[in-house]
Amino acid sequence: MGGFALIFPVDMVEREMQNGVLNTTDGDSTKINLRATTYRKDTSRLVDSCNCFTCQNHTRAYLNHLLNVHEMLAQILLEIHNTHHYLRFFHSIREAIKVGEFDLFRQEFVKKRRTHFAAVVV
Repeated sequence: MGGFALIFPVDMVEREMQNGVLNTTDGDSTKINLRATTYRKDTSRLVDSCNCFTCQNHTRAYLNHLLNVHEMLAQILLEIHNTHHYLRFFHSIREAIKVGEFDLFRQEFVKKRRTHFAAVVV
């Protein structure tokens, strides 16, 4: 059940880099599976640029531990982060619409996803 944290860039300024490394864990640059043993000793935040409660107060290693011992708090912390991440993404969409750049925003987002999928298929 669950264990995924959203990490995709929420605006055109953000790069697909998280904690200084291109995040391609599990072959997907939109989310990470924190149940994976890769995160057992990872003391970094889920997303560097995120200011949600989860990212500000807990590490990937702690979330990995909570998930692996089936602690209910893990799902709550992931829900806080994922909801915050989606809200930031939709805020970016609204801002792009306000300044008349939604088409550019959409094109860049789709371009990044296509590049990712092409790399996965090869």
